[in-house]
Amino acid sequence: MRRIALERRAKLIASMDTSKSAELLKANVISLCKPSPKTSIAVYWPFRDEIDVTPLLNQLNSMGCNCLLPVIMRRKEPLQFCEWKPGDILQVSRFGTLEPNLTHSTVTPEILITPLLAFDGAGYRLGYGGGYYDRTLAELRKHFSIFAIGAAYGCQKFESIPHDQFDQRLDAVVTEKGVHHISKD
Repeated sequence: MRRIALERRAKLIASMDTSKSAELLKANVISLCKPSPKTSIAVYWPFRDEIDVTPLLNQLNSMGCNCLLPVIMRRKEPLQFCEWKPGDILQVSRFGTLEPNLTHSTVTPEILITPLLAFDGAGYRLGYGGGYYDRTLAELRKHFSIFAIGAAYGCQKFESIPHDQFDQRLDAVVTEKGVHHISKD
């Protein structure tokens, strides 16, 4: 399913104005979260052809939010989140993603915005297969109230995503087209 999701995303976004999509996503996330200054929000640095969240990061920073980016510490462990400010130098992780330098302090997010390859109406997401976000959400939810949001293009919605007992559901998915609120029934 990952290959299908990657191919579908690449094909459908080829004809899209991705910078406009990024701006629409930014507005939709801000409208959903209504963050106040000092809110700790973990986002991600876009990888490959993921929807561009850098306009969102810049907006959150200008609003006084505490912007965080994920850091992979070890395989099979939850992600850690380090503070990020515009202009910070990012380093390439072993998976090719960009992440902050570990000299920044780690912070627990109040809101977690995740990348994804595909999502469904039940709040399940398909990632790249490492399980990092599922492990991270499971661990955070043991101790904190956290609002988990998937960021995607609207074309990434599938009828159903295969899942098991380890998969963590999102609270919402935000696209350039709007907000998909997830019912926890």
